[in-house]
Amino acid sequence: MADVKTFYPGGTQANPIAVATEADTVDDQNSATNATIWTGTTAQYNALKQTGATTSGNPSSSATVQFTVTSTAAFTTGATIYVTGTSGNTTRTTATVNSIDSGTQITVGFNPVYTSAANTGYQLDIYDANTLYFVT
Repeated sequence: MADVKTFYPGGTQANPIAVATEADTVDDQNSATNATIWTGTTAQYNALKQTGATTSGNPSSSATVQFTVTSTAAFTTGATIYVTGTSGNTTRTTATVNSIDSGTQITVGFNPVYTSAANTGYQLDIYDANTLYFVT
């Protein structure tokens, strides 16, 4: 991790960061091996999520749930996916894409099991917390 002087060398007493001691450090997020940068258009960014997803019934202690979406094009079998309900279970829940069943149906695996009191209004997305998104 780099020290403050690496980023803010020199300076005056009026600028305490510039005269920081060698012991002061900053959190350099770019040093993380899992940090990534994504760039794309608004349409490409929006394609990383599907809103208005539905299920055939309310998931109850389900290890797998099949969702119907507008398009499954952004999803890959085995990849991490996030499921958020607009009613019932509204917690953003991490899951895995078990299979792409068609152009509009995707089966998602949950561990632990997933329960929600709704069969409509889900968002499925692949936005990663370790990725910085730039929309161009």
